[in-house]
Amino acid sequence: MRTWVVITMAAALSACGGGGEAASGTPNELAAKACEEAAKSRIEGKLYEMDLAALAASMTDAPNGEKFLTAPIVIEPGLTSEAKQIVECTVRFSEGKPVPDVVGFGFTW
Repeated sequence: MRTWVVITMAAALSACGGGGEAASGTPNELAAKACEEAAKSRIEGKLYEMDLAALAASMTDAPNGEKFLTAPIVIEPGLTSEAKQIVECTVRFSEGKPVPDVVGFGFTW
């Protein structure tokens, strides 16, 4: 009986995920994930395809110390409403903060 309680509690805690744990990955991967989250919030639950590795590989320095990333995205792939666009995302890394802030975002046709 005690084992089931421990297993159930462990499963419940692992389902919460992400709360206080440190972000892992290279700066490029962290920036790409932040940009992907920004894209998700703007396409309002629609299906999409975006190469996260290509987005991470595109990271370049902006003149003001920020980082710029860009990659193609297909919104609603395979549907009649399919739209192909380019994601342009600017992030800023801050001291002591594991995840960068998205400070600029846009879709370009």
